[in-house]
Amino acid sequence: MIYLHRYRPDTVSIVLNEYLREFRTKLIARKTYLEHVQVSANSSQGDKTKATKEIDKIKKIIDEVDEYERDILYPLAMQKIELDLDDGVKVNYSKLGKALKAIKGLDE
Repeated sequence: MIYLHRYRPDTVSIVLNEYLREFRTKLIARKTYLEHVQVSANSSQGDKTKATKEIDKIKKIIDEVDEYERDILYPLAMQKIELDLDDGVKVNYSKLGKALKAIKGLDE
C-alpha cells in the first residue's frame, strides 16, 4: 500500500485517518442500509435474509478493523517511526512490526 522510499514518519497516521477510518465509515454506512432493508416492509424475505447474512459479515469486518486500529496501527502512528533507506528492507520492515504482512525468510 505504500512504497518504502516514499515513507515519512506521518505515513502511518495518514493510512489510519484517510484509509482505515474511511473504510470503516463505508462499512458502517453499508450496514445501516442493510438494516433498513432488513426491516422494510417493501423488502422480500430473500432480500431480508441476504441483508442479515451480509450484516453479520460486515460486523465481523468492523470488529477486525477496530482491533487492527486499536492494537497495531494507532500505537504505531503515535510512535512516528523514522526509516532510513540505508538500513535496508530487512531492518526497516521490522520497525513497522505487525502492521505489515510477515514475509517468509525475511527474519533469517
